[in-house]
Amino acid sequence: MNRIGITTVVALALVLAALDVGAQSAVLRTVKGKVEIQNPDEQTWQAASSGMEVPIRATISTGFGGSAVLEMGASTLSVHPLTRLRIDELTTQNNVARTNLYMPVGRIRAQVKSSAGTTTDFTLRGPEATAAVRGTGFESDGVRIQVFESVVVFSSQSGISTNVHNGETGVSADGGSPKGGSDAREGNTAVDFSTSSTVGSGIGRGSSTGLGIGTIAIKFQ
Repeated sequence: MNRIGITTVVALALVLAALDVGAQSAVLRTVKGKVEIQNPDEQTWQAASSGMEVPIRATISTGFGGSAVLEMGASTLSVHPLTRLRIDELTTQNNVARTNLYMPVGRIRAQVKSSAGTTTDFTLRGPEATAAVRGTGFESDGVRIQVFESVVVFSSQSGISTNVHNGETGVSADGGSPKGGSDAREGNTAVDFSTSSTVGSGIGRGSSTGLGIGTIAIKFQ
């Protein structure tokens, strides 16, 4: 190999090492009932089985009573019945493990974790909303989300986002602003303001004659 060829190979190796790009694997750990896989660029579906590796751009489909548990690195997805889930990206670059999923219909429960020395960038797109997380747990049908660990950035199709924290739920429909977390709590809070007047009487020391008694009631609906 001449000097130019050696230089080119060394330069390419240095670039790849700097980028640290690698593909993760998605594996079906458990399969129950009717679960099928459609590989990319194929029209037919094949029956899924435990231990099967799911390639990038493949779609998982579960039927009535069908469910599956999908492992992607340190993260685990429970795919509920009547769900279609496509794996768009599973890569690791510069110690960041990126996962991008598209779910046009159905429901999943995700436990998103990071392996040693890496961080996780996990995104689930649905028909109305997108959930982006970095190490958390949540359940979503692509329109609504329930968070059971950490925090999820929940975005509508228009790009408006809100944070949904542990124990909170969020919803996004018709491309409008997503409701969740503190926004939902404010929306579910009714303030009832009323006063009653007792002219000519005062209450307690230092009260002024002629002032009424006021009450404010906050009701959580």
